[in-house]
Amino acid sequence: MSFSFSAVNAGLVLLAPVVSGFLSLALIRPARHFGLLDHPAGRKAHEQVTPLVGGLGIFLAFVGLNAAIGSVPGQSLSLLAAMLVTVVIGVLDDAHEIGYRSKFFAQLAAALILVSGTTVHMTHFGNLLGLGPIELGKWTVLVTVMSIVGVMNATNMIDGADGLAGSALLPPVLAYALVAASGGQGRVSSELLLLGWRDRGFSGLQSAHPWLSRALVFLGDAGGLLLGLLLAWYSMVLSGRPGAPLSPIEAVWIMGVPLLDMGSVMLLRISQRRSPFFGDRQHMHYVLLDGGYSVNQVVAMMATASATLGLATLVARELAVPEVALFAAFLALWGGWLVALARPKQTLRLLKKAIAPASGALASEEA
Repeated sequence: MSFSFSAVNAGLVLLAPVVSGFLSLALIRPARHFGLLDHPAGRKAHEQVTPLVGGLGIFLAFVGLNAAIGSVPGQSLSLLAAMLVTVVIGVLDDAHEIGYRSKFFAQLAAALILVSGTTVHMTHFGNLLGLGPIELGKWTVLVTVMSIVGVMNATNMIDGADGLAGSALLPPVLAYALVAASGGQGRVSSELLLLGWRDRGFSGLQSAHPWLSRALVFLGDAGGLLLGLLLAWYSMVLSGRPGAPLSPIEAVWIMGVPLLDMGSVMLLRISQRRSPFFGDRQHMHYVLLDGGYSVNQVVAMMATASATLGLATLVARELAVPEVALFAAFLALWGGWLVALARPKQTLRLLKKAIAPASGALASEEA
């Protein structure tokens, strides 16, 4: 399955962020030449034109590091092809704004490549209702494709502030790596650790910090969609079949932050009789930013929420919490997230009692 990591060692893991960061820097000049740039406008909070090469850097690092340690055997060729389709359509959208329909069909194509070329499928939902395992049978292909496309959109939608996607998605990557290691899947664990460290190499260039006054590069649609594809892949590797290390609902909990946010925002848009794919500022990170929280605060809060859900899942797994209880709790959590987004002023009023906005802005009171 996937790329062979039999020769992976600590040196290679440490090298991953360096390679990813270097490639992202090397792509800045070509990005400016070809117009692969993010211009400040609309919902965007940044003030300077920024290259959209983070995703391309992660892709090249992923392929390069894996090629350096061996061949690309078996079904990983299908994964590589799906990644290539995802990156190409993402780069095209970053450069020319091709629209959500074209992106959707490209995501669909990538998902179908994985389904047709691999045996990594979503074959069951687990024991969600307490009546026994829910097997998908003839619905396996459809559910697998929908799951891949859903996760790709969720990770892309959460990329709304400097460093947010990388920080919020690192906890799921690490949680999956721990589960894989404890389940005897050392190679999968190594792959996930490399993915996480590659992402950190890029994220160091995407966030403002004492050594960097502003983001040098952005993830772009190519990066958001690519991370979603890979997380969907590993989610199914670890939970897609009965007897796998994770149950499907545990995998959903680990990916909770992007899934909860996407699901809530799309329901809100539908209730407002608008397209669920219509971009707006109803995402949690935009609510927080509009409420006066700084970008660094928002990134920290969303990353903490993601890490908390991942840790809670690992604890529940150790305690053998029934899947039906996890399912009910997740539905309740989803309801709470939906209410929080539907009532942003009340949400911010409560949150500010615990965490004061760094900027002291009161944008939410004026919205």
